Amino acid sequence: MTDQIDSPWVPEPGSDEAYALFAKARRVTADDGTPLAYTVRNPDGPGMPILFASGWSCSDAYWGELLPLLEAQGHPCVLSDTRGHGLSGLPRPPGRGARNLTEDDLSMPRLARDLVSVLDDSGYPQALVVGHSMGVQTALELYRQIPDRVAGLVLIAGTYENPAKTFYGLSVADHLFPLLAATMRWAPEVAKPLQATIGPAALGHFAARSARAAGPKATAQQLHPYLLHIKAADMAVMTLMAGAMRSHSAADLLPQISVPTLICAAGADRFTPARCSETMRHRVPGSELVTFATAAHTLPVEEPVGLADAIADFVSRRVAAPTRRTRRRPKRAS
Repeated sequence: MTDQIDSPWVPEPGSDEAYALFAKARRVTADDGTPLAYTVRNPDGPGMPILFASGWSCSDAYWGELLPLLEAQGHPCVLSDTRGHGLSGLPRPPGRGARNLTEDDLSMPRLARDLVSVLDDSGYPQALVVGHSMGVQTALELYRQIPDRVAGLVLIAGTYENPAKTFYGLSVADHLFPLLAATMRWAPEVAKPLQATIGPAALGHFAARSARAAGPKATAQQLHPYLLHIKAADMAVMTLMAGAMRSHSAADLLPQISVPTLICAAGADRFTPARCSETMRHRVPGSELVTFATAAHTLPVEEPVGLADAIADFVSRRVAAPTRRTRRRPKRAS
């Protein structure tokens, strides 16, 4: 790592060992110098490659059971750590309260450009893009940037614009967010005591269920790696990224989407309520909607089999067969 403000910030090797489910042995550098860590699972699979767009503050735990099921269907699976998460870095050391960073460094278009870099480096000319939560916003911006390389979209438990407006079905979070952002900018240490309480899986699971972030099918063991990632995260960076989500909208893009689109809603989601998915279904031409009535915002954790089946059916009916890779990368550990 380096303390030079004009050099990228790189996480310590192995700093994700406590929570990562998939080793990220591959590296690519984004166009602003940020190092991005990723892996390709089942690289020579015959199916359409899948590029995953992860949610805000999410480790790969959200894909822990869904990704292997999609591998088993024959899909090569390209999974990266979002910048500032896991083993992916930042364009500069964030500094206290992330004062060395701006929302532009963490914006949805910026995260989408990172995924373009990962897709380029993987060697696949086209991919089905699967996004969850914030990853829905990122996936939409990726489509805006490279529509010809997106074979289809699978948008899971997310929205196309400011999620704070619908958080718990209310707009109060949107009004209170500037206070939270200012606190994390100028007194980031306030988050440390809360992060320090993250420990036993049962306690974290109880908190997630009490907050209605997790549904009844999400187990303590499934959520624990994600909570350990939260414990290690720089919450000032996470808050700045949340501000970037709040500033984003892809409302103008939805009517222009021309690729097959599957929207997956969680009926008991309190973070991005099902009505967000229903709105996207009405605005994206030819899109399809599948609703998991009892699931919450942790939909990929709660319903991996149901999601895998829905994606398999969608791909078989709507997504064209993949073209061959444009170049062959040397085989490396995934």
